[in-house]
Amino acid sequence: MHQENGVGSRGRIIRAITSPPFCDELGNKGWFSRFSRAQPHIVRHLRLTIAGWPNWSRPARVAFLSDFHTGSHSDDVNRLKAIIAEASKFVPDIVLFGGDYVNMQALGRGRVPPNTIAAILSRLEAPLGRFAILGNHDYVYGARAVTDELERQNIVVLNNSRLTIQFENRFIDIVGVPDAHVERAESHALLTGLAPDRPTIVLAHDPVWFGCVPAGPHLTLAGHTHGGQIRLPGVGIIRNASKAPLRWSYGLVEERGMTLYVTGGIGTSGIPLRLGVPPEYAILDILGD
Repeated sequence: MHQENGVGSRGRIIRAITSPPFCDELGNKGWFSRFSRAQPHIVRHLRLTIAGWPNWSRPARVAFLSDFHTGSHSDDVNRLKAIIAEASKFVPDIVLFGGDYVNMQALGRGRVPPNTIAAILSRLEAPLGRFAILGNHDYVYGARAVTDELERQNIVVLNNSRLTIQFENRFIDIVGVPDAHVERAESHALLTGLAPDRPTIVLAHDPVWFGCVPAGPHLTLAGHTHGGQIRLPGVGIIRNASKAPLRWSYGLVEERGMTLYVTGGIGTSGIPLRLGVPPEYAILDILGD
């Protein structure tokens, strides 16, 4: 169901509590800082072979970072700067940002404005470009405000749209499917229109869209779930905040001859707590078979 501006009644309540626009460039947590320290993050470094992709002289390297929720943890601004500096050392060819840049947790302060976040993300450079989609939290904050700040830093925002890049004289399409809580007809049209012989990266905030990707040389990258955020010993993930099946909550998924990677993301939502699912970003080296 389409909701005006992608914000339902729950989003309007959260927006009223958090009171955008944010203006605390340091993301001060105040008394809540002692309860909101981030766990050490990890880097998922994968080598992916995708049927139908070009056999380049070397893999195309993608840095994929998502679900920042910047300010959800104490000292998060400096933490994000350190993560971006670390990711830069991998020298990616392409940078992809998967959405949810702002912290819309109802409690705990840490209200970092989009301009501060975008300026930090712009430090991660790549010769083929930096591309982003918005997440549901960005829509609650204000899609136009977040988009404007990303684009001001020369980060291309894909809003149910497609573009083409070239690596070693071969073309790759990148399509962006934003949000998570609103299903849009243009998202379906974009995915059903994918060429069956055109290598494509589908950058989707929510892994539920993997079910709509047709057969072809398509790699889907998603976030939103935080890997479940809490994984109970002996039980596993209980929920993933998505209509996607739980098996699509985290990590590498290969089904129907298709490939999906769901990152656990960098931040948290709801509460600043992870259990059994550490924060992460991914470095993906991609080749054809």
